[in-house]
Amino acid sequence: MNRTTIVIGALVLVLVFEALAYGNQREILLMLAAIPVAGALALLIWSLVQRARRNGPAELADNEVDNGPAEMLTRWQARAQMLADRAEGTRADWDRHLRPLLAKEFELSSGHRHAKNRRAAEQAGVLQFGPELWRWVDPANSALRDQTTRAPGRAALDEILRRLQNM
Repeated sequence: MNRTTIVIGALVLVLVFEALAYGNQREILLMLAAIPVAGALALLIWSLVQRARRNGPAELADNEVDNGPAEMLTRWQARAQMLADRAEGTRADWDRHLRPLLAKEFELSSGHRHAKNRRAAEQAGVLQFGPELWRWVDPANSALRDQTTRAPGRAALDEILRRLQNM
């Protein structure tokens, strides 16, 4: 017997019981109507579970994203490596990719919003990083077109990150 036939039969039984419910024993007929409804729901849930078991876990296509922990860790490591490589590039690379991230982290860690009080944020930055490192974090010291000057390198990036972590 087909599942669809069973579900339709259960619904017809419910309609018959409801038609009979207009009589004197309405409470009993309503309880009897609940039996096929419960059976139909149980059958529906069972068929959904069986279908899910048959299909198994869905395979991801090549262009779909797997957000599992291993995949996320791999992407994070690749992004961190790319950013660390930018520390060895030009000043334009640093200013385009690293400076915004470092400045935002400094704002979040220190609580000094550069847009609100530039002088207070600058003084806090000089105190935290020193004048030499602050010039590589300061969002106002950006030169996006400077392709000739070298970035400060990984040692400076490591020191900036260490000082951000200690805040």
